[in-house]
Amino acid sequence: MIEEDCAKIKTTKGHQHVAKAFGLSPTRWWNKRQLNAQNTWSAPDHLACLWDDLEIVTAGKGSKHPLFSVRIESLFLALLADNIKKESLGPNGPQELPHWSFRKRILTREMKDDKIPAPEDIIDYVLWYGHCLELETNMIVMKSERPVPRSWTLLQNMSGIHHARKLAERDAVIYGVITDGSKWVFIHLTNQSRYTIKVFAWDNERDQIIGQVQNIIDRAVALYRKIMSRSSLPKPTVHQISRCRIRELPASCAG
Repeated sequence: MIEEDCAKIKTTKGHQHVAKAFGLSPTRWWNKRQLNAQNTWSAPDHLACLWDDLEIVTAGKGSKHPLFSVRIESLFLALLADNIKKESLGPNGPQELPHWSFRKRILTREMKDDKIPAPEDIIDYVLWYGHCLELETNMIVMKSERPVPRSWTLLQNMSGIHHARKLAERDAVIYGVITDGSKWVFIHLTNQSRYTIKVFAWDNERDQIIGQVQNIIDRAVALYRKIMSRSSLPKPTVHQISRCRIRELPASCAG
């Protein structure tokens, strides 16, 4: 089923359009090392209990239950917090450390800032290791009730960041995840614009999913350490060169 999902992703019109628009190609057969993380992480007891309780509460409703995203958020937050505590990262304050931000959209010179974004333009989580004007993120995450057929939206947003950083001659490697909490689609883009796609199911591949996310967070921490010593941002910035930026969405208001 997982291999079928990967094949299905590559044959969707959306995926083919994005790949053509950004000049992407699949990873060559001899370079399949991407998304093969071997890390292991023992989930704390309180987190394991939360996930068990979540299974009980959402029984029969699966990923369509409003609480199901708690699994996604708790995993991302716990892994990053654990990494930061373990690494004892520098004295600059929490706002300078690798961190998650929420509800973002990518804007390019062709897009209007005041236009209401389509669902495929909304990024639920961005993992920052540096400055937003440099688009210094190595991972974006999207939530979707249909992660396999909608994975082209993830690739589209990843490619916008990848293209902007490549245009500015920066490291353009980026990872992405689109998930409903049950099925997880991971995508990796290399500096050479080659992509790797892997699909995992939470029920029987939880350790692999956790390992992939942990590996990406480890890389974000390593990238953060590389830029810690700089005294100022490069001039011009990635935003100034590409006119691409990641902007926070206004808070939604109900009723």
